Amino acid sequence: MKQVGSLVEKMLKNCGLWQGYQQHLLIENWEQIMGPALSEVTRAEKLDHGIIWVSVKDSVWSYHLSLMKTQLIDKLNRYAGNKMVRDIFFVIDEPDQKES
Repeated sequence: MKQVGSLVEKMLKNCGLWQGYQQHLLIENWEQIMGPALSEVTRAEKLDHGIIWVSVKDSVWSYHLSLMKTQLIDKLNRYAGNKMVRDIFFVIDEPDQKES
């Protein structure tokens, strides 16, 4: 008997929804992917045309993360299992104060 996960994956691929689902998972699982230290000062907002938009606590964090951009992109693409992210755009914001 096939696992439900593989059936859902096949269905999403057949409907052309698999990539959108993977993009959603990158945003939804940001904390798990980046770990507690980075997720405390960042929040993934959206992934559009290979660019992930990330809210950052302040300009100091934005600068430090920009130096780590290549490693962060690699980490996200490894999690996704393919090259979904080609760039990161950091936006200075207060991640904890924004309403869900």
